[in-house]
Amino acid sequence: MKTLLVSRRLLRNAALAVVLCAGAPLTDSLAQSAGAPGGAIPDFSSSGKTWVLTGGPAYKKIPGYAGPGPILDKPGAEYKFGRQNAVADTSNPILKPWAKKLMDIANDRVNAGGVPFVDDSRCWLGGVPSVLLFPGEAVVFLQTPKEVWILSKRDAQVRRVYLNVPHSKNPGYSWTGESVGHYENGDTLVVDTIGLDDQGPLDRFRTPHTKQLHVVERYRLVNGGKGIEITLTVEDPGAFTTPWKAKVDWAAGTPPRSDHWEE
Repeated sequence: MKTLLVSRRLLRNAALAVVLCAGAPLTDSLAQSAGAPGGAIPDFSSSGKTWVLTGGPAYKKIPGYAGPGPILDKPGAEYKFGRQNAVADTSNPILKPWAKKLMDIANDRVNAGGVPFVDDSRCWLGGVPSVLLFPGEAVVFLQTPKEVWILSKRDAQVRRVYLNVPHSKNPGYSWTGESVGHYENGDTLVVDTIGLDDQGPLDRFRTPHTKQLHVVERYRLVNGGKGIEITLTVEDPGAFTTPWKAKVDWAAGTPPRSDHWEE
């Protein structure tokens, strides 16, 4: 009960922060203090705007990019709502042998009738970058001159992005790591995350990774501010043979995809 009350309090505070932020436009002084080129920053947070995942809980290939991409469904075993078989295509050459072996074992269990790993069905914190893939969970941004908070309805999760500062020398390890960021081109927030432990899920296949994981996310406003395209670069020399790239799409939370913050 205590945990439930704390979660509700966090959600109310997050919603209040968004309302307060919505009442104050992002001014030139705020943009300049954030170090954005040309004094302009993308506005992810005004009007109490919420954001929701579109296109299903999986990373997508980046159109026009021919380089290494994310782990996808094995052909013929694609994700369908209500039939979450989650069989990974382990022929992807980004996987080091030990990682491929673990994923093949997981595939065999699913193919034999076992229950697959589906991160959004568990009461776990979202890892980075898998927190981007929770379907139907409202996300809001709180932007200040020194920090950006990315607040998720799911378990009242909060990610803090510290603007225009270097990473700590010894950030330690956690599921969400240490994130620093900056604005680019007036429409993009770049988030660089390290200090990620090897437990937080990477995707709904539970693709393994190590503490060397390094993720760079680029949040860019698209479609006249009605969408966010998130491109990410994932690097982990302990688990992957090469860095790889993927994308995720969010849409502004207007009906019928508005969701809400629970009291």
